[in-house]
Amino acid sequence: MPVSIRPFRPSDAPACGRIVDATPLWRRYGLTGGALARALVASTEPIFVADDAGVVLGFAWVLRSGAFGRSGYLRLIAVDPDRRGARVGEELLRAFEAEAQSRSADAFLLVSDFNAGARRFYLREGYVEVGRLDDYVVPGVSEILMRKRLGRPAAPDAGAASPADSG
Repeated sequence: MPVSIRPFRPSDAPACGRIVDATPLWRRYGLTGGALARALVASTEPIFVADDAGVVLGFAWVLRSGAFGRSGYLRLIAVDPDRRGARVGEELLRAFEAEAQSRSADAFLLVSDFNAGARRFYLREGYVEVGRLDDYVVPGVSEILMRKRLGRPAAPDAGAASPADSG
């Protein structure tokens, strides 16, 4: 049975928190499942959940205009460690990209320099490395800025500033 992707519900928060607590990467960043669960419930931005017969397998938290105030940004994606390699991450990434494409021609994310598996995953999914932010989130760790062109530009947002407006 394929995994379904659906919008987050507040009742999903504990399961999302357990996924974060089970993932050593998030401990390195000081993120706890409880703090994450509270933030997800309070968020007004889209959160997608991978669901298999009522079991939360992962989630993707999206900022609609989080990249430079105009493009979709994948704030956080997490998959249950027991389900990695089962295409759950790909399905969540597709949901993020569809949301981003509804507003912009681009999708952005950050990935830690030491997270070689995630970097390979994003490269395989069509993302390219466009920048590096040294010591941005955690001292001694560089965050790699990745971008994917999504194909069709969205209609310009009337409230978005153009490059000519910046100076």
